[in-house]
Amino acid sequence: MAIDRLRADFRMQVLLTFALVTTLGLLPFAAYRFTNGDHWIGLFDLAVVAAIVFGSAHAWRTGRTQGASLFMAIVYSLSCMLIAQFNGLAGLLWVFPVVLANFLLIERSPAILLSAVLVLGVVLGNDALVDLAHQWMFAITAAVTCVFSHVFARRASAQREQLEAIASRDPLTGAGNRRALVSGIEAAVSAQGRGGGGLGLLVLDLDHFKAINDNHGHEAGDDVLVQLAVLARECVRRGDQLYRLGGEEFCLLVPEPGVDGLALIGEKLRAMVAARVRCGDQAVTVSVGGAMLRPGETASQWQARADAAMYRAKHAGRNRCIVDGDGGASAAPGASPGAAMGGPAIGRPS
Repeated sequence: MAIDRLRADFRMQVLLTFALVTTLGLLPFAAYRFTNGDHWIGLFDLAVVAAIVFGSAHAWRTGRTQGASLFMAIVYSLSCMLIAQFNGLAGLLWVFPVVLANFLLIERSPAILLSAVLVLGVVLGNDALVDLAHQWMFAITAAVTCVFSHVFARRASAQREQLEAIASRDPLTGAGNRRALVSGIEAAVSAQGRGGGGLGLLVLDLDHFKAINDNHGHEAGDDVLVQLAVLARECVRRGDQLYRLGGEEFCLLVPEPGVDGLALIGEKLRAMVAARVRCGDQAVTVSVGGAMLRPGETASQWQARADAAMYRAKHAGRNRCIVDGDGGASAAPGASPGAAMGGPAIGRPS
């Protein structure tokens, strides 16, 4: 839904808010200009509104806010310089909200550059600043606004990043949580639909984890989970994304591995867990299931196939990796990835 999408994308919220405020603010001025016979200025106001509507509509349709935000910041700044020429002293008042908009819409370094160009253009080209003293006073107040906007944008960005990290990370292992997995898989499916490379998904489930908690306590179980997460991050490739679904189950999103490559990655993880993860003196093993994303497949279908492959690994004796799909592979302990597996098993042992 549109509301959920806005809640999940702060930059989109800012972009659309500024677009709405600008549109509602400029349209009455355009009507006023046409009423008073200032048709060229009225057409200019309408052109600015059209550019802002275009930028915001493009961002909403594509989901790409970075380029749209830069486009809108440039439109705001150039328009503000021209408005200052048309409206004299009254036009100078637009500089301050535009400076704030620059720092909220785009990264701080280009915002500083764009705002500096805006202030310099207004100072040099506005006849209302009649002498050097007026120019310096305006430049200083605009610079102070830039500093305050920079500090506010920096603090807001840092706090937003902290909140996003809290909302998307498992506090025990540092892996992405289920919420982050849903977003990651949906983004992967969308990218695949736009012609992206192949995508693989591995589901990892620790064997006999309930027994670990029952026999050694939950602190020991938590330590095993942390060991697995640390090990997974050590051996996966750059760009692979690790998530914890909850309990003893993890997912690994693997860009462009190919079926055989996905099976090799899963088998590598399985072997390293068996060799290095311990609960006291007891070795810990993991069952791994995987699936490549098929054309036209939904996120839930893709995840279900990977999960079903993991069930088959459990039923086949645990401590093994099975990859589903055409040309899919399976690997038992000490074996190389081999032939494709059959249909999903019923039930799910620990």
